[in-house]
Amino acid sequence: MKSKKELVYEKLREQIIDCSLSPGMPINEADFAERFGVSKTPIREAIRQLEREGLVDSIPGRGSIISYISSGDIFEIFEIREIIECGATRRAAKLTNKEKLIRKKEELEEVKKRLSGDEKDSANWEGCNDIHLVIIDSVGNKKLSRMYGEILDTIERIRNNFGHRFSGRRLEHIVDEHLAIINAIIDGDGGNAQKMMRKHLGNAYTYINNLT
Repeated sequence: MKSKKELVYEKLREQIIDCSLSPGMPINEADFAERFGVSKTPIREAIRQLEREGLVDSIPGRGSIISYISSGDIFEIFEIREIIECGATRRAAKLTNKEKLIRKKEELEEVKKRLSGDEKDSANWEGCNDIHLVIIDSVGNKKLSRMYGEILDTIERIRNNFGHRFSGRRLEHIVDEHLAIINAIIDGDGGNAQKMMRKHLGNAYTYINNLT
C-alpha cells in the first residue's frame, strides 16, 4: 500500500504535468492538505521531492511555487529530442515488422479527416502525439525506451502548457509532418524519415518558442 506522501506526490506531479497546476502557481500547504485530506507533513515531503525533480521551486520568503517552463528548458528538451528521435526514426525504417506503425498511420489519417472539418482544436489531434513514443518503442531497445521515458513527462508538460494556443493551421501541419515521418519509415527510407523528423522538431521548437 502506498504511503500518504507517495499518493500526494503522484497527484501533485500529475496535475503539474497536465498543467492543472499552472507554472508560477503558489503552493499553499494548508489548502493542499485540505484538498487531499491529509496533514501538512506529506504535502511538505511531496514538495521536497518535486523540487528535486525541478517541478517545484522554493522562493526565499515566499514559499514554494510550481516551476516555470523557461526558454532554456524548451531548447534543452528539443535538443535532447533531436539527438534521440532522429536516430530512432532512421533505425525504425530498417524494421521488417511495421504493423504498429501502419496502425498509427491509419489513426493519423483519421485525425487528419477530423481536422479537415470546421472544428480545429487540440482535442482533435491529441491522439497523434504518441507517434513519437511508438517510433521509439518500435526500435525494440528497452534502454532507449526507458531513457526516452525519463524526458516524456517534460515533453508532455510543455505540450500541455502551450498546445491549447496552437492555431488550426499549426495543428494541421503537425499531422501532415507526422504522416510524412511515418510514411518514410514504412517505406524503409531511413534518410528521409530522419530528415522529416528533424524538420518536424525544428518547426515545433520554433512555434513554441515564439509563444513564450
